[in-house]
Amino acid sequence: MGVLRNWLDRRLDIGSIREGLVDRPMPGNLTWWHTLGSATLAVFTVQVVTGIVLGMYYSPSPDHAYDSIRYLEHSVTSGALLRGVHHWGASAMVVLVLAHMIRVFSMGAYKYPRELNWVLGIVLLFVVLGFSFTGYLLPWDQKAYWATQVGTNIAGTTPFVGGALVKLLRGGTQLGAATLTRFYALHVLLFPVLLGAFALMHLVQVIRQGIAPRTKVLEQSPPTRTDDPAYAEYYKAQYAGSKRSGVRFWPDIIAKDVVVAAVVIVVLVLLAKFSGAGLEPPADPTDTTYIPRPEWYFLPFFQLLKLVPGSLESAVAVGVPGALVLALLALPFFDRRSMRSLRHRPAAAFSMFFILGGAGLLLGASFRGEKLGAIATEVGRPLTSIERAGRALFKARNCGACHAIGDQKPDTSSDTPNAPELTEVGLHHSAAWMHSFMEDPFRFHADSKMPSFGPPKLTHEEIEEITRYLSSLRGLKWATAKQEFHDTFPEPVKRTEKP
Repeated sequence: MGVLRNWLDRRLDIGSIREGLVDRPMPGNLTWWHTLGSATLAVFTVQVVTGIVLGMYYSPSPDHAYDSIRYLEHSVTSGALLRGVHHWGASAMVVLVLAHMIRVFSMGAYKYPRELNWVLGIVLLFVVLGFSFTGYLLPWDQKAYWATQVGTNIAGTTPFVGGALVKLLRGGTQLGAATLTRFYALHVLLFPVLLGAFALMHLVQVIRQGIAPRTKVLEQSPPTRTDDPAYAEYYKAQYAGSKRSGVRFWPDIIAKDVVVAAVVIVVLVLLAKFSGAGLEPPADPTDTTYIPRPEWYFLPFFQLLKLVPGSLESAVAVGVPGALVLALLALPFFDRRSMRSLRHRPAAAFSMFFILGGAGLLLGASFRGEKLGAIATEVGRPLTSIERAGRALFKARNCGACHAIGDQKPDTSSDTPNAPELTEVGLHHSAAWMHSFMEDPFRFHADSKMPSFGPPKLTHEEIEEITRYLSSLRGLKWATAKQEFHDTFPEPVKRTEKP
């Protein structure tokens, strides 16, 4: 083994590689927050591995995409767990990248000599967001379809190039097979290459420049500005001094990185096990009543667009993210003051807390709006034209004033306050039974408080449309729930309602 090691060392210079990557000294007093970059890299590795496995079962076409996800979750061993890890890993990537950037910003680590590495970090953030945006169309369910519809419409508000940008993203004027294929190619081919390339450049810069030390190391009587000719020598001396009292990259720093990465991966597995990835009904382009709900990291921006007047929506949709990107990219080239701690940068501290606080408030408002406005949707397949007509009649006749569906509560002042909930009515009664009941409820219950909706109130065709719609209501566990009908059709009974 020694002979082989020496042979490889003479040809590959393994000793220098080990010294540069593993044996190099690090600044002292590094915190656990310095492990966020390594944790992000670990999650990216998990995403690549799980994505390869998921890609083996996925069919990127509108006719088969949804069914391939169903097959993966219900027929492939640990398929649901793998998809859940991949789903939650996408959120973890966004959280970790943002947390890493906040740590770098709060420590002033974007300043000399790390200006270009900060720029690479900004690029990585938007590649991760692009990863997420293209990824959640792939299940081809209601959420995927309509959130992508809204997202591409926002891109269409870009001045001068909006129309061309929408066609480029969708592969045409409408979402369809070309859009799904295009997003799939971006998600599994382009963005992994981009993320891997930029992450490698980012990592090379970290190895070359070293991990940023604690802010107090670089605030001991420094020159006023980082562009002062004397600052480079000051930085070099201070950084070298911090390494003399520091630790080795192996095993001290790597041990922390491994611990944090392992904890993050365990959390992803637990979330996948107990929460899953979720899957809404198949995409229905005709269901214009569906309310798009994008992933949580896009919700603050969507909520902001809801608060602005329609005349300003285009300006806000393009101007706010554009201004934020430009400010972040220009930050290290304009902020050249040598002080790095947030205590000595009040404007930076105010800006950070203003942006984070505003995003948090918008996110909270969006979640409250979803909770208040959420209703159970028809699940299992797209609605037919007859069922959609029945849904329209159900709303037009104000049936929801008495009957609850999901989180949509009935009117407590109605004449039938104890009317049954209809969230899972399609699992318990056949359409024929519901049709007969609506026409003549007193045939089934002599003391029924529900009025008869038979002709002339509603025609037989209208009652059939409503009952077909009600048959589609099968609750949140539609994928595994089974219909169990115990319907009886009694003989007519004497009515108790007054003529």
